[in-house]
Amino acid sequence: MKPINNYPDHEVKKYALVPFIGNIPFYKIKGFSIAFVLIIVSNLLTNSFFNPDIFGNIRSKKGEKLYLSERAAIYVSDITSFEEKVREVSQKLEIPPEWLMSVMYSESRFDAAAVNIKGSGAVGLIQFMPATAIELGTTTAHLQRLTHTGQLDYVFQYLNKIKSKYGKFENLTDLYLGILYPKAIKGDDCYILYTKSSIHYKQNSGLDENKDGAVTVGDIHKRMIRLYPKAYETKMIQ
Repeated sequence: MKPINNYPDHEVKKYALVPFIGNIPFYKIKGFSIAFVLIIVSNLLTNSFFNPDIFGNIRSKKGEKLYLSERAAIYVSDITSFEEKVREVSQKLEIPPEWLMSVMYSESRFDAAAVNIKGSGAVGLIQFMPATAIELGTTTAHLQRLTHTGQLDYVFQYLNKIKSKYGKFENLTDLYLGILYPKAIKGDDCYILYTKSSIHYKQNSGLDENKDGAVTVGDIHKRMIRLYPKAYETKMIQ
């Protein structure tokens, strides 16, 4: 390639000096830029399927779409009414709606008729256990037949009962523990929920973040931060 000062003016304008590479025609730079942008977009789309925070990173200010609402819309026919109900329940529980959306997505992917595939008998948005349903004056069969907004009444009833017994939910982990294992809410990171020898561990082995044969509060912390970082950082309603 001849030195750039040996080119006529009309040719020099078509080239650019790229560090460590040399003189590159502009049309190649433009092509490279487009390819680079396409790679970035492709990576974002790919990552979104594994981390709901990519497309779910929408704060729940009034008038805006609720966090993870795109995921909820897969199962919820009336997403507007559902969002309003989530905000209402969250306000009563004194928590950000981002937290409630996160735990429902984690438990059921927003499928109100979801059944635990590992045989626990749990159903619904937050995977109500049969015994829990009875305590709430209903049955798992009835819960499965309810609309999403109708089932949210029972979500509130259950979580409000846990809140009354164990105190306010201080963070996203507390809220998830309220569904999963309420006694662990005030426990430190070493508090063990399930050990490998128990059937409960087999039903919840995916929560064992470090794969050491025990599900701890620390595992739940790590999982919530990893999957829902934006929701985890959202402050509790004062």
